[in-house]
Amino acid sequence: MIKINLVPGDILAKAQQRQKALQLGLAGAAAAFLIVLASLGFLARLHHLQSQLAADQVELKRLDTVVAKVKEEEALAAQLRARLKVIDDLDCGRRAYPYFMSDFVRSVPAGVRVKSLDTTGGGSQLKLSISAEARTNDDIRAWVRRMEEMGRFTSIELGVVTTQESAVGSLRSFTLTAAHTPQL
Repeated sequence: MIKINLVPGDILAKAQQRQKALQLGLAGAAAAFLIVLASLGFLARLHHLQSQLAADQVELKRLDTVVAKVKEEEALAAQLRARLKVIDDLDCGRRAYPYFMSDFVRSVPAGVRVKSLDTTGGGSQLKLSISAEARTNDDIRAWVRRMEEMGRFTSIELGVVTTQESAVGSLRSFTLTAAHTPQL
């Protein structure tokens, strides 16, 4: 069987052209639909992220107040710890001075006269700065030896010894630094 086409060629070409235009229009509409659908998906995701950001910012503000309260409480606790440490140091120092004075008096020989005594520190160790006069170098040596033998005086350092002549005789002025560890 033979087919004969009785329709003129330009009508067929126009029909094919319309069909192609319709196909291209449907493909463009499908592509536009996909683009709109993807855009709506991105907009929905953007809206979700914006609402999550707002919720996170509200939570952040709430947590900022909690953090501020915690810092305030920590500062108060640090102040209380500092006060407690001062009280403990004073308590330890209060007990240390009678022991120190007892040891100190026992260490000073008869030929030495203490002119000044400064103490610093407290609690477990007192740092001493002493200014004194002695009749002889042997008195100074005896004092340093007694301090070393007692075992409670450490870091004993004898400063410059100067000799001065007076009506009574010669006096040796000197300074002495040491550390005292009381036996509580």
